[in-house]
Amino acid sequence: MGRHGRAGVAMRRLGAIAAVLAMAMLFAAPSALAEPALELQADTTGESGPQEDAASQTAAPAPTPGVRQGDTLAAPEPEPEADEAKPTPKPDSGGVTAKPKADDADEEQGGRDEAGAGAISPDPSAAFAVPILPSPSCSPAAVPAILVPIYKRASDAYGLGPQGPSVLAAINEVETAFGTNLNVSSAGAVGWMQFMPATWAGYGVDANGDGVADPYDPEDAIHAAANYLRASGAPGDWYRAVFAYNHADWYVADVLAGAACYARLGNAAAGAFDLTPKLQVYECKLAEGWRKRVPAAYLDAFETAAARYDLGKRGVWALAAVATLESDFGRAMSKAELRKHGPLGLVGEEWKRYAVDGDGDGKIRRQTPADSAATLARMAWAEGGLRAGLFEHNHAKWYVDAVLAEAGALEGKCEVTTVDWALSLPNVVIAPIKQENLTILNDVAREDLEQGRIDPRVVGLLGAITQSHEIVVSSLRSDHSKFTVAGGVSNHYFGRAMDVSAVDGVSCTDTAPAAPCAQLAMTLAALPAPAMPTELIYCFDVDGPGSAFARADHCDHVHAGYDG
Repeated sequence: MGRHGRAGVAMRRLGAIAAVLAMAMLFAAPSALAEPALELQADTTGESGPQEDAASQTAAPAPTPGVRQGDTLAAPEPEPEADEAKPTPKPDSGGVTAKPKADDADEEQGGRDEAGAGAISPDPSAAFAVPILPSPSCSPAAVPAILVPIYKRASDAYGLGPQGPSVLAAINEVETAFGTNLNVSSAGAVGWMQFMPATWAGYGVDANGDGVADPYDPEDAIHAAANYLRASGAPGDWYRAVFAYNHADWYVADVLAGAACYARLGNAAAGAFDLTPKLQVYECKLAEGWRKRVPAAYLDAFETAAARYDLGKRGVWALAAVATLESDFGRAMSKAELRKHGPLGLVGEEWKRYAVDGDGDGKIRRQTPADSAATLARMAWAEGGLRAGLFEHNHAKWYVDAVLAEAGALEGKCEVTTVDWALSLPNVVIAPIKQENLTILNDVAREDLEQGRIDPRVVGLLGAITQSHEIVVSSLRSDHSKFTVAGGVSNHYFGRAMDVSAVDGVSCTDTAPAAPCAQLAMTLAALPAPAMPTELIYCFDVDGPGSAFARADHCDHVHAGYDG
């Protein structure tokens, strides 16, 4: 399949949510809409400062050890210093060299969390958050009139050009629904435009001249957002500027789509925004002396994982350094050790919480470079950055320093390109199912579809999705039990639900928010009624306080259904 394999090809085709309002015409309105099964407070984290700065920097008493190729990595003997605080590692601190506790986990295990949420921890300290995303009306009239002059003043003050007011309005809508939801996010973001306190300290302004820079004052907060966007590249590069505000392609797509709706706020020309998310692709060459030592499959795995989880070029070399120090790219581990830990030295708890199907073959194989690299990269992403992820892998500052020093020795040059990465359901009125893009695993389910036993709303979803995406359906009606785990009668029993286990060749066991199945779930959650499924379940909650919810036993498929 080429340099980045099937998963890489799929990633080039998929991305964040796009406008799908016309899909409502596909469906007849259901007789009733169910109340949400579970409501959670959405995390409306607005912006992300430099990820490296967010990492925990716990000082260790020992100096950085010198690491040479082929050395066995072990903790150095500490030098006693009476007044220096000692880090306290967690019981299972990660990294083979950290001497983890016994691991009884299965050797091939998906990324499930027995607590219930699975891929994304519900713990308030978790880095990933799904903000409230109210559906834009595609009209400047939807913006509260009292705020429009503030957006314009802020845009003018920081030279954001004609698109500035529209982008500020879109961010304000996505983050706090124009100030109607000012709760502090679980990550600690505050105010009208959801700034992290540390970033507010650097970019907050007293725009109304009352002597206080207040994130809960709309004038101050909106001007601060304009200040931050300008510092991040606007108006020359709106994509880069909004991405700096919140490091997620889907977030950029939502903001720019909203900005396009509100374009006339700043007299912006129609079509001024590029709404297509971009995915970085790395093509790297190792430093001299390393090119024959690092297997091609490993380098490919590091490039793909670093791009998918926003670790940058530095992440490529850091992943390579971990593989060097932990196992010499698998050469220093026995087959049993590779099956248990993988070549990057991950322990059971790390696999349990963060496992990724990096090569898209539908299975988690710890010994596979792609699965191992993607899992460690995902952990770093979840922890907020590369340094924090390395520290989570092995709770010792000397380990982090050793890895980064080795990364410097491996570092060569990378060519960085971007590819379009768009997931959108087609804007069609009637969309017959493209059978070549639909795989149904069970014959009885295919018969149900052919005999007209499936609800028209489900058929409509299948038709819309298969216009441009390949999916695997693992369950429809007759191949599902009558009852749910909770004991109620399942919507599958009435033909009102489907389970999707893969999108464009990528298994739903890859539960990263940027992965195809998660993107599909987010897209379905953004559909207008009556097209939006009233029952939408995945490994993590894709819509915050909306009707979608998470179940640990749904970490290998997206469930979409409708109540009667």
